[in-house]
Amino acid sequence: MLNQNDYIMRQIHQLTQVLTRVISTLVGLKTPGKADQAFEISNTVLNEQLDLDIGDLLDMDPEEMLRVLEEYPGMNHENLERVADLFFELAMVLSEDDEPNANLSRLWERALLVYEYIESEGNVYSIDRNHRVEKIQGILS
Repeated sequence: MLNQNDYIMRQIHQLTQVLTRVISTLVGLKTPGKADQAFEISNTVLNEQLDLDIGDLLDMDPEEMLRVLEEYPGMNHENLERVADLFFELAMVLSEDDEPNANLSRLWERALLVYEYIESEGNVYSIDRNHRVEKIQGILS
């Protein structure tokens, strides 16, 4: 029988695996014309595996979205960063597409929000995270 710590660790591990798989898929779709497919695949996997919907997260007030993510079972700073990475990679795919996408700026903004939250609340510095924050700030300015 699993104790509470084992159960929490299992949730963290499952969340990590799902987010990593979705991000890996997105990286493979960074070609023009794949934006809709990337968004659909990401959303389908998140819905099926985690009962999360990217559209719903993007439609929420940014602070509410952050609260919902923080309260999600298995969510820690590492997995929050993976969510930000997911938003970042999805925005990268959408920005490569020739068609305008209404979600693009919200993806950049949400990724930046989560990265900045981790920077302010966490105690682990990441040069990769810092580069992503700078890139997003440059895009949004």
